[in-house]
Amino acid sequence: MKKSKLVFKKAISKIFVLGVLSAIIFTSCKKDEDPNVTNLLASEVVGTYTGTLKNSTTNESKTATITVSVQNDSLIQLHCIAANFDSTLILQLYQNYDSIMVCFTGQDFYNEYGHNTNNYDFCNSQQSGWMNSNWHGDNWAGNQQWNAWTNHMNTQHSQNDLHYGGFNPTMNSCNYNFSMQNGNTNYFEVFDGIKNN
Repeated sequence: MKKSKLVFKKAISKIFVLGVLSAIIFTSCKKDEDPNVTNLLASEVVGTYTGTLKNSTTNESKTATITVSVQNDSLIQLHCIAANFDSTLILQLYQNYDSIMVCFTGQDFYNEYGHNTNNYDFCNSQQSGWMNSNWHGDNWAGNQQWNAWTNHMNTQHSQNDLHYGGFNPTMNSCNYNFSMQNGNTNYFEVFDGIKNN
């Protein structure tokens, strides 16, 4: 009789331990899937956009398609195809009110702006402890409420740095200016398009 009670207690102990482990694993997985934890910014823009690509010098337009795929929660691959045009970029996303702005990353960022990003860059929302300060003296980004884009502009860029496009998820639209060079002439191939449903 004592032996069966001991076996029963061991079985109950094992079931209890398995229950606790299951709860821990379930809770851990649940946190990873919570969109508030990662705030998947890229999920708002992923898809295919159809529109036009217009040459800023000749004003010639042609049908074009941009396919946006996710690299991580705030990093995308943007691939544009049109007649005699094929370009792929990796871009960082930044919340800016109802828009999502883009900027180069890694070596492309360095090539464009002459320096690397620092630890004060963030993509989704204001980090705790950040204030809407006048980082450039007169707050050239405008007297706006602080967000990821104004932070990016104030901490990573000089006032005259150029940016080339972004998304409006509410309108399902994308625009991007591809910087081009033909000999000594610089021009843009300007994409404007709407996300396919």
